[in-house]
Amino acid sequence: MISWILVVSLAVGTSSADAPPPPSLSSCTAESLRPFVAPTGLRAPWPEVRELPDTVTDTVGELLSDQGIVMDGYAHTLHVDTDSQLAYVVQQGGIAGFRTVYGPLPVAWCSAPPPNNSFKPNLLRKSA
Repeated sequence: MISWILVVSLAVGTSSADAPPPPSLSSCTAESLRPFVAPTGLRAPWPEVRELPDTVTDTVGELLSDQGIVMDGYAHTLHVDTDSQLAYVVQQGGIAGFRTVYGPLPVAWCSAPPPNNSFKPNLLRKSA
């Protein structure tokens, strides 16, 4: 009887509630845009806007890249407007400390990680 209780408790302990949550919209977008920014600037042409929209002006952005070892390099910060599902990247730095806002850019969607189905309980057998 105790062996069945052990099996049931182990099975309940490894439910899908233990699975990691799916990545956020911001982190998925950051991962997709990170290859296009560097301390020396952008590696792809993106549209520019004058300012960040009011919906993301007061939000904390996600750092895509920093200045690194480049003295006059750029740091890039991602801001995602979840309501309109648009992203904006702020490039700041350089010798004069310029600030350029790029966007709107499309957001990226990540799929949820596959469930961990590796748990296969061995039923305990009575020893002979």
